[in-house]
Amino acid sequence: MAPFRPPAPVSRDWPSRLLIFAAVIAALYLGREVFAPLALALLLTIAAMPAVSWLERRSFPRVAAVLLVMALFLAIVGGLVYVVLTQAMALAAELPNYENVLREKLQSISQDGSGPIDGVMRLAKRLGEVLAPAQATPTQTVAVAASDQGPLSTLFGLAVVIIAPVATFAITLLLMAFILIQREDVRDRVLRLAGLHEMHRTTGAMADATARVGRFLLMQAMVNGIFGLSMGIGLWLLGVPNAPLWGALGFALRFVPFLGAPLSMLFPLIVAFATTEGWATVLLVIALFAFVDVTVTYVLEPWLYGSSMGITPLALLLASAFWAVMWGPLGLILAPAITACLVILGRHVRTLAFLDVLLGDTPPLPAPARFYQRLLADDALNAAALLGTEAGRIGVESALDQMVMPAIAQISTDRPNEAFGPALAIRASRALTRVMEAVSHGIDGPADILVLPVAGALDRAAAAAVVVALQEVGQLATLTPAEASDPTLVVLVAATDAPPRRLDRALASARQLSDQVLIFAPTDEAAGGLHRRPGITPLPTLPGLLAEVEAAMTGGVGDPVPALQPQA
Repeated sequence: MAPFRPPAPVSRDWPSRLLIFAAVIAALYLGREVFAPLALALLLTIAAMPAVSWLERRSFPRVAAVLLVMALFLAIVGGLVYVVLTQAMALAAELPNYENVLREKLQSISQDGSGPIDGVMRLAKRLGEVLAPAQATPTQTVAVAASDQGPLSTLFGLAVVIIAPVATFAITLLLMAFILIQREDVRDRVLRLAGLHEMHRTTGAMADATARVGRFLLMQAMVNGIFGLSMGIGLWLLGVPNAPLWGALGFALRFVPFLGAPLSMLFPLIVAFATTEGWATVLLVIALFAFVDVTVTYVLEPWLYGSSMGITPLALLLASAFWAVMWGPLGLILAPAITACLVILGRHVRTLAFLDVLLGDTPPLPAPARFYQRLLADDALNAAALLGTEAGRIGVESALDQMVMPAIAQISTDRPNEAFGPALAIRASRALTRVMEAVSHGIDGPADILVLPVAGALDRAAAAAVVVALQEVGQLATLTPAEASDPTLVVLVAATDAPPRRLDRALASARQLSDQVLIFAPTDEAAGGLHRRPGITPLPTLPGLLAEVEAAMTGGVGDPVPALQPQA
């Protein structure tokens, strides 16, 4: 049995890659005013492309189809903005009416000056006195007074705050319209930049990104809409003021990974606290959010998304923080889709394969490698769990053949290395023996087959695996000679190249116990040593051993291994 094949070595040209990576990061940060709207336009284009294609298939001209989809998109955004603004203004007008309710609740919490709120306020006051700067000089007072330029400056600052996102949104819509109208030209230019010699890879990456990201964006909008609608209706039934506002905010904020949903609950919770008597409504708002969020997250999302974005939660969290630093709130919203595109690039472009390893949800190590690593770490518990998972997927026999036997072969291969050493080989072998003991289900009554290791910890681990395999196919096999006083068959297991005298003694002992003896050699080292001995034909694979055992137990094998005469 050959050891599992390790993955291809990663290129060691890291200095140049780090320089390129740093240059890309700097360009993205310095050009965020351009790249952020462009990224948003590309993602909106991917989301809108199915609708535009649907209209074009029904004989709509391309420009008309694009304008119709853009008008629908603007109507949705405008409706949300209208609801938010009108409801926010109504809430601002009504808040003074709830002053008495808020005052009573704060007094009930403060408990006549001895409650937690009063304690926090007193602590903040004392800290403020310590940290407060010295009394301002007349010159500083005049400077502060001069900085106050009246209401016109306030209005101008407010206009700047409003105009900046509106301008970004307008640029995004313009880019989106041009990309939708000239999408073939944009696609061809991307293919030309990527290179014509690997057009199939670029085409596959673009198709994968378009299908996966487009479906994700549409499903995310649908799920967030269900979340916002459910929260709005629930808050309205609970009597929380301005329920449509909180439903619209819930829809919008849930596009923000991790933080959006809790933030959407915070605002109606504060309003319920300030506008309703008692604590029942506050608790009901919390219960409503918990029910809606759990239902949407763990029922609707897996059902509607079908397959995940291919990103691990940790990678999404780190990517969200990264893009928030790079591009601000817009980067935080775009983080899931951008990260998914990077993962798709890593799967299709060889030089970017590290992106799939770092961000993708595919296992970075194959199951045999993970199993072997757990053995090296002396973690028999997790190794047994991995083996059990694989056995449930492909069966016990296949799991032993595809995970345990390659691990035994790998230990045999690595053992001569100076960095590995015999001590680590023994520790990993003993961990494997404990795993086999944990998965072995035992036998009832005397055993018919006795499995004996020739020598060493690795041979014993391999023998324990053989016992589990034989028990799985219904054979009464054991490692303990006391449980097989008169065995029908003896299986000798050699995973290492044992010294000739040790092998002679093992064969002589097996011959004294039974006339039928099989030798199992699951490693190239052991098989090579046994092939050099005259009259011995070892069995190198577990399926072959099981077949020979079945034949021997049914009378099909007369003398599998001739007797080996001990050397003088």
